[in-house]
Amino acid sequence: MPTKAFFDGPYLYKNKFDFYEQGGSPLLLQKFIDTIEANISDITEVNISWYLYNNKILHQYLKSISQKGIQVNVITIPLEGYDDNRSQLLTDLSTGRTSETKFTKYELAKKIFSEMYRSEEYPNFKMYFFSHMYVRSKNVKAFSRGALPYSLHVKSAYIKKKQGYLLLMSSSNLAVRDLVKEESMICIEDEDGYESMFRSFYKDLVHNSTNIKDYTKILNTSCNTFDTIDFDTSSKAFISAPFYYDSANILEKKLSDLISKAKDRIIICAQHLAAFEYKIQTKNHSSKDFDTSRKGILGVVLDKAKQGVEVSCYSQTFVPPNELEIKFLDQKFRRPANTKSFQKFYAQLDKIKEVEYFVNENIHSKFIIIDDTLIFCTYNFTPTQFIYVDQVNISSFKHMPNLQYQGIHCEVAVHVLVQDPKVVVAFVNNMARIRDDKATIKVH
Repeated sequence: MPTKAFFDGPYLYKNKFDFYEQGGSPLLLQKFIDTIEANISDITEVNISWYLYNNKILHQYLKSISQKGIQVNVITIPLEGYDDNRSQLLTDLSTGRTSETKFTKYELAKKIFSEMYRSEEYPNFKMYFFSHMYVRSKNVKAFSRGALPYSLHVKSAYIKKKQGYLLLMSSSNLAVRDLVKEESMICIEDEDGYESMFRSFYKDLVHNSTNIKDYTKILNTSCNTFDTIDFDTSSKAFISAPFYYDSANILEKKLSDLISKAKDRIIICAQHLAAFEYKIQTKNHSSKDFDTSRKGILGVVLDKAKQGVEVSCYSQTFVPPNELEIKFLDQKFRRPANTKSFQKFYAQLDKIKEVEYFVNENIHSKFIIIDDTLIFCTYNFTPTQFIYVDQVNISSFKHMPNLQYQGIHCEVAVHVLVQDPKVVVAFVNNMARIRDDKATIKVH
């Protein structure tokens, strides 16, 4: 079956600053539901791992199909990880009506979680929390969504059919109280080379998660270490997780190897581009043994540019080095919290004439095109994503002296390789539209 690609963006909506009942990607939500509906008579199980899960429309739909006998498993992060700031009014796209009450992501998730905690009406619907947090520096500051970040950054669904499977992956959380961004989603159906890995991943993820009915707040900071599990590898996909030993480091190696084989073009797009010339801890937090030679995947991208490969970069955030700030005095950019790697990357990129770099504050898609292959990712291209440390032990944080951390540093993340020509062309065309968008700034 052919792989399908879907895209969403602010240009499809009347007001880019409206927040919708349908969430931050109304079109992708509809495509997600439509894909399931088109196969509903053949589906036996729906497994969803979604970083943020507070979309009432999606939740109501999943409840409805569970009542038809389909097993539904949803894995997300605990309520503590949802932002309880900046409440907003919500507009219903189907009616045009705006709510009388403002909501935060936290409040919307709490309603869903409270229902699932108490309800016995949906025996085929199970909800789990993956409570693993990841951190590797005592200098980290408190996050807006809880003191420390949760590692479950995956937005994907593995759907079992009586014969075959569906795999859905999205850059969007479909979260309500998110503005619409430039997002993408792919659907892979019954293709060889993917299913075994995702079937095992969801089994392992559920095994290391806690049913909502058994969850207590003490698990928010205590479940950061796991027994490691042997994991599948494939030429078409890769998954990193704290229970897959060294997987984030392996991910960096696999991605770098793929990029190094580029012959004609590289298009790289993400919210953040910063995986460039960074230090990593090779043993544990107390170790002074650092690998200072890792150039990062963006270092490999620039190497290929120097060899004549056509390179185009796209990101939401951008921070010029101090010595180059004068070039951008009249421009305003979204800035990430940690700027060092971003600045180092651009300082090196600025020396290579052949590289193009575009910044658009609405970009949230995450992918790489290498020649005629799409690598669709759930993760950003930052140093944090590509570092696995198995024995972090922080007795006290500089800015949070009463907080401790002990566990594994690793983000849960996925990428898949797609070589369907129509899908690759669709992504290229989507980026051409973004390049021409009035909100896009060419910085190189």
